[in-house]
Amino acid sequence: MLINDSLKGYIEKVASASPTPGGGSVSAAAASLGIALSKMVYDLTIGKKFYEEYSEDIKEEIQEGLNICNRLLEEYMKLIDEDTAAYDEVMKALKMPKNTEEEKKIRSEALQKAYINAMNVPLKLARLCGEGFTPTALIAEYGNPNAVSDAAVGAILLYAAMEGAVLNVKVNLPYIKDKEFAEEAKKECDELLNKYRSVRDEIVSKVISKISNES
Repeated sequence: MLINDSLKGYIEKVASASPTPGGGSVSAAAASLGIALSKMVYDLTIGKKFYEEYSEDIKEEIQEGLNICNRLLEEYMKLIDEDTAAYDEVMKALKMPKNTEEEKKIRSEALQKAYINAMNVPLKLARLCGEGFTPTALIAEYGNPNAVSDAAVGAILLYAAMEGAVLNVKVNLPYIKDKEFAEEAKKECDELLNKYRSVRDEIVSKVISKISNES
């Protein structure tokens, strides 16, 4: 499994002549690193002196934010391998025999199933990236002042991962026969990008303002 590789090993596989791991897997890795940065800021916040001065309601919000980070980190890391597996299934279906009408039918059905899965995996990632902005925005607001820049980097990585995921959705859409289904997926992707672009920008701007005020 890719997730068990060393960072160096994973990067070398990406840089190799093999088509996998590719952009979808790397997008999931970027999301993992983004939410990991947010989680780090949570861990550098909870229990600190300034944290104890927060109200109980804010402390509860922060704890819930950390829980979300932990859940999403596991989800993102799974998708590093799931995306590669989905691509491999497409390649496997493409290599199926097509000498008879029956073989052509079986191959066509297998391809449709594989293409839909190859679209659904990055679509899932794009949706989950959206979920990552809530805890990231929260810790950018209340996090350790010495580490909030890492939350901003986390937001940047989450959006980059979302963009990469959306590209991997769209590259599969022309091969899906159910055009209404494909159009709905495209529409959802565009809505996700439009919605969270401003969220990312707001987090980064807020952090830059905090950094400027500290200096």
